[in-house]
Amino acid sequence: MTVQKVSGAKYNFEIRCEVQSSGGALSFMYGKDPKSSIEIHFDVPFSEQPEKNISEITLYNIDPAVFNKIKKGDKVTLRAGFTGDIGTLVEGTIFRTTVPSLEDADTAYVLRVLEGQDYSRYKKQHITFKKGSKASTIIKSVAAKAGIDLTYVSLKTDKTYKDGYTADGHPMDTLSDIADDCKTSLFYLRGKLRIQYIYGGANTGTFELTNQTGLLQSPTRESRDDDWVDDDDDDGLGKYSWSVDSVLNYKICPFSKATIKTPYVNTSMMVLNGEHEFDGDQPTTSFEAVQK
Repeated sequence: MTVQKVSGAKYNFEIRCEVQSSGGALSFMYGKDPKSSIEIHFDVPFSEQPEKNISEITLYNIDPAVFNKIKKGDKVTLRAGFTGDIGTLVEGTIFRTTVPSLEDADTAYVLRVLEGQDYSRYKKQHITFKKGSKASTIIKSVAAKAGIDLTYVSLKTDKTYKDGYTADGHPMDTLSDIADDCKTSLFYLRGKLRIQYIYGGANTGTFELTNQTGLLQSPTRESRDDDWVDDDDDDGLGKYSWSVDSVLNYKICPFSKATIKTPYVNTSMMVLNGEHEFDGDQPTTSFEAVQK
């Protein structure tokens, strides 16, 4: 692949990548101004799971001296969209520095970005909660004592632990276990950690997809409940799963509400997971959604 100087005219698509390095802020742009644009590709996954997603952002043919300023732990914000409607895809920190590689006549500089704050090195806990403790109480206490910033908490069921509860281990594991008990999800939303029931609390966004607004093909639906034997098997996410492909839309993220309208489908669903991608051709967002 030989990367040409970009004009930004195709799709009126824009990308802004900002890195907060120890030497100051670094900004890289695609599409808006041909004189200052560089080629930028990215692969940004998102999900309703507590495991942190790692995004890859590839910057082409930048000054090696500039790239050498970027270090592990630097904060990165990636925004993308179409002229007049740009939004955040991911916020995080440099997870691992990479060695630049040659792709034909071009040099590719890859940033691997870990979403949100890295809590992996936080100390383990041993906290005992009395009989009759509520899940919400345990969540609040575990997060506060660990120093974990939960930006939003909304439980489907605030479970009561009749025999008490012992938080013994890493605080993120405890929060994930309690969320599962409440049929609620612990996940990162654009770098911010939250606990939320998919059909409760505030939507993380709403959007409508049609053939005119970015839907690339007819969505497909599958049943999720064929193997459910009793209520304990029900994960609370709904009976149906949808797979949808769209032109890139930064509004699509975990627990956003999507309304899909085609000649054959007219329904709403909640986004679970997916991926924003741009490889120099068409910017896309693919996602899985669920429905009661």
